Amino acid sequence: MIIRQEQPSDYDEVYELVKKAFATSTNEGEWDYLNEVRKKGTFIPELSLVAENDDGQLVGQIVLYKTEITTSAGVYTELLLSPISVHPQFFRRGIARAMMKEAFQIAKEMGYKAIFLCGEPSFYHKFSFKPTYEFGIFHVADKNKNAEWCMALELISGALLGKAGTINIQ
Repeated sequence: MIIRQEQPSDYDEVYELVKKAFATSTNEGEWDYLNEVRKKGTFIPELSLVAENDDGQLVGQIVLYKTEITTSAGVYTELLLSPISVHPQFFRRGIARAMMKEAFQIAKEMGYKAIFLCGEPSFYHKFSFKPTYEFGIFHVADKNKNAEWCMALELISGALLGKAGTINIQ
């Protein structure tokens, strides 16, 4: 398997891949969401990756893009992971893990310190993501301030210390 930067020529195949990966999900439209992400100023091409199997078929994709955390001291930028997809025929083969490892390493080399996401806690806890409330960061829609589905991963230990605030991610 090869993990490489996504190219515009991959967009149609990635669209179909994401559609298949989310076919049974309640997150309808995730495939359209990715197309919208690519149009935003927060999109970082170097952090939009695909996984290709030995036959050259795209079997996975991941994208990290800029997001803002608002604190009493101001606003700072980190990364949001959304979406990550694996073709259903290739589930449970370590593709998601490999893509995250590669994307997170590139992000760290680019100077980013943390990754945020909204997702299924039982899946992402396996990758050391923790609820953002453990860092004093709350999703704006989290009225009870205990959302397990809004998570963060520090790329550098202690990166989120003292950065309490709010985040507004979809």
